[in-house]
Amino acid sequence: MTETLCCTSEEKHAALERALGSRTFARAEQLRAFLRFVCEAEIQGKGGDLREYAIGVEVLGRPKGYSPAEDSSVRTRAYELRQKLQKLYSTELTDEPVRVVITKGGYHPQFVGLAVNREEPRVTLIPQPEPQEIGGSEAPGHGRKRVALFAAAALLAAGTGAAITYLALRGAPGKSTIDPVVAEAWRPMAKQDANVMLSVAAPLHLILGPKGRTNHGLPDYPAPLETYGLYRQHRPLNPGTLLDMTFTDNALGFGTMSAVVTTVNTLNSLQSSYQILPDRAVPISAVRERNVVFFGSPLDSVTIGRTVENTPLFVDFESSVKSFVIRDRSSGRVIVPKPDGNGGFSDVYGLVTVLNTRDSDHGRLGMVIFSGTNSAGTDGAAKFFSSPRSLGNLRSVFSREGLAGFPSAYQVVVRCTFGDLLMISYEYSSHKILQK
Repeated sequence: MTETLCCTSEEKHAALERALGSRTFARAEQLRAFLRFVCEAEIQGKGGDLREYAIGVEVLGRPKGYSPAEDSSVRTRAYELRQKLQKLYSTELTDEPVRVVITKGGYHPQFVGLAVNREEPRVTLIPQPEPQEIGGSEAPGHGRKRVALFAAAALLAAGTGAAITYLALRGAPGKSTIDPVVAEAWRPMAKQDANVMLSVAAPLHLILGPKGRTNHGLPDYPAPLETYGLYRQHRPLNPGTLLDMTFTDNALGFGTMSAVVTTVNTLNSLQSSYQILPDRAVPISAVRERNVVFFGSPLDSVTIGRTVENTPLFVDFESSVKSFVIRDRSSGRVIVPKPDGNGGFSDVYGLVTVLNTRDSDHGRLGMVIFSGTNSAGTDGAAKFFSSPRSLGNLRSVFSREGLAGFPSAYQVVVRCTFGDLLMISYEYSSHKILQK
């Protein structure tokens, strides 16, 4: 069979309506609107004029003047739309005579018709998952180590991790060297087509800087006089330069960045496909049919808060000790970080929450949440859950309780030694089994 781009307007309209009326798109209203918008523009001869900004305003309801560089929602939905179309034509409309293809790096759809002859295909009918997608552009695939380094560089290049606006990666082919206990613990995600979403939440930050700098439309406020001396201790400031402050959720702690890199390395070892997104670009509806790894606490993410609202353990702020703690709803117990006597902490805590209980059309879906009383605790949680030794010991704990393996849903508290903003070591502290 060969593919051709020569289709009439009637054929294109019919192909579009069959896609929109399919079961695959039945519960994806926003993706249906996205698909209709770009396809109708193409049918009207305006496909080459499709731009990210226009889609954001006309389809996703973004305010006029919004910055696509700061808001990756269009790129995120475009990735999801490509995945939906691939699923549609590979599982439901397998004999479709005209198919919609949206190639990577743009939003211009192609209507691909089938004809039978002996020539080699000129267009790939169903695009396979690409090695990498960054903000809508393509990058060549590399080995797993190169990919992991790129993910780390993307995080660190932004200083605080703000550059992880959008990153879709896939481990390079080859024999996995992952320890069997790690594969067992990560079992719903331990496959090439896992399509794992890594959703990274960031706490609110107050950014102090010279007045007049670009704040991407965010409101700014005059800085108090006492901040000028503090600013000069860390950054140069020319005489007469004024300072202002801006609120943002576009900054990450070093421990959270390290947790993301640890998880990326683990998924690469599992040869799992994945993408990294900021939490604010991930609505609750986006995680229903995905394997998901969350980074952050309920105080920094509405989605995480909704997800753990019925779990016994969760991260919360305790005013009596002026710090974040792990609270146990079932017993009232509060796990408090250990002060170091200098206004900081010597011990902090991480929390691993595993919820491998959701069913989909293709089997079980996994959800893992890495939280902590600070970002070092989040780092310790991720490292614990990626360590063959730690997971082996945890499996032994479960075995002593009569379980044959890892439960479907459980939580683990990880105690971490801490110093100079870094997690130094980690160890098992306690656990709760939610579902066997």
